[in-house]
Amino acid sequence: MLKRISLLTNISFEPYWETYIKDRFSCLSSDIQINAVLYDAYQDNIDNIRFAEIIVVCLNYEAFYTNLSNDISSGKVTYEAVEADCINKCRELYSYVKTHSNASVVWFGFEDYYFPHSSNYGSLLFFDGLVERLNLVLNDMLKEDSFIDFKRLIAIVGMKNAYDTKGKYRWNAPYSKELISLMVDEIYKQHLITTGNTKKCLVLDCDNVLWGGVLSEDGIEGIRLDSCGLGREYQEFQRFLLNLYYHGVILTVCSKNDKSDVLRVFREHSGMLLREEHIASFKVNWSDKPSNIQMIADELNIGTDSMVFVDDSIFEIEAVKSNLPEVTAIRYDRESMYNEFSCFNLKSKVSLSDVEKRNAVYRTNQRREELKQNCSSYEDYIKSLDIKVDIHKVLPTEYSRIAELTQRTNKCTNGKRYTVNAMKERLLLNDVIFYSVSVSDRFSDLGIVGAIEIEKNDLKLFSLSCRALGRNVENEMVNYVLNGHCVRNMEFKLTENNKTLYNILNKSFPNATFCGF
Repeated sequence: MLKRISLLTNISFEPYWETYIKDRFSCLSSDIQINAVLYDAYQDNIDNIRFAEIIVVCLNYEAFYTNLSNDISSGKVTYEAVEADCINKCRELYSYVKTHSNASVVWFGFEDYYFPHSSNYGSLLFFDGLVERLNLVLNDMLKEDSFIDFKRLIAIVGMKNAYDTKGKYRWNAPYSKELISLMVDEIYKQHLITTGNTKKCLVLDCDNVLWGGVLSEDGIEGIRLDSCGLGREYQEFQRFLLNLYYHGVILTVCSKNDKSDVLRVFREHSGMLLREEHIASFKVNWSDKPSNIQMIADELNIGTDSMVFVDDSIFEIEAVKSNLPEVTAIRYDRESMYNEFSCFNLKSKVSLSDVEKRNAVYRTNQRREELKQNCSSYEDYIKSLDIKVDIHKVLPTEYSRIAELTQRTNKCTNGKRYTVNAMKERLLLNDVIFYSVSVSDRFSDLGIVGAIEIEKNDLKLFSLSCRALGRNVENEMVNYVLNGHCVRNMEFKLTENNKTLYNILNKSFPNATFCGF
């Protein structure tokens, strides 16, 4: 549960800050401690840094350099000197925060819109792009955390609505409640991204969604899909979908069509940006869509509550809402639908190799199913898969993938979730060992699909990706623990989704005491 958020700043954000934070995060915690730490005294507020789960940094440029424009114009300082001084301040602050805390950092970049001089000499690049250069350095510095383009948020609100002149001169609070509200929304978004709270799978209709027109009526030559004209909106939507794919979203197709016709469009139409290899599952038939969506969920081993469905038909949208209310259903509308995709909370940096391995597993599942049908027993099937499992102590390069795995897994897990920072904090403790589990079979390399954490005689983490289920990997992990550790205590948060794993662990470790966390 989120307990403390600290704001590190050289200005004031009250009276709106605390109210907006509590309102926005109320669904996660009803008792969040909110602290403001002044930049000039941050070393005297160590507890508000050390014990915070989220640290928000927003430093106002004008508060740092109150007479900057005149100092530069008169030759008292140079751009280079100011840039070096500001970067040094930020590096020292960030180093101090990272040394004393494992909190997630959300850092709002500098902005220079508050200087009124554009009315005198026009909208030139202010200070020769000094703020832009500083923000590029900060963005590079905060690779492990979240750097927010503050100028973009101001642009969304509008410069005339972003500032509070009365607040600036009375309380050193220069920003309007509209802008502060948007900042809090962004902090909440970054928290969801950091903790992996996101939808996983996008289910797509084809006609008038991936292309314009009805394939069965217009034929492949008659559908609208190109870089200009009536087909442009569909190609741009595909470009957006491809970006989701590269950031870890599972793309699937659910369409009332003949499958051979749809596959022909994917393979042959020059306007298609999405290709067959980007789609984890095709359910193209004349059956009802709620049933097909449930089949996709079963095939991918994911919950329907992690799925988003897009269709142009109100009838199909309402059918899914009625039969699968946990699925987020979005009607295709080029004017308004993109905002609804905010249910995807995605990391900006994702391993393309992991994405492609995941999709390769899903796309080859049909071949595994065919093999299973041809085997006389489950044991023969497992033997025929030629499964190779590698379990080793986690490497620093694997932290990000392990953290993502714990956040995304809901079925074969004891319920423990980790961020990269939280993992690093745990690994600093004596007697704590994390293990990484990689799997491959005759059809594909599944990559890192499992994780285990042991502390002395306690099993703290047991997590296995849904895409590795059905291969006996969970038993391999159990045997590895049994052979190397004497487990007396087992942390487990029981849910409707992970009962099967609970039964496996309970049987495998009959003398262990199960406890919550």
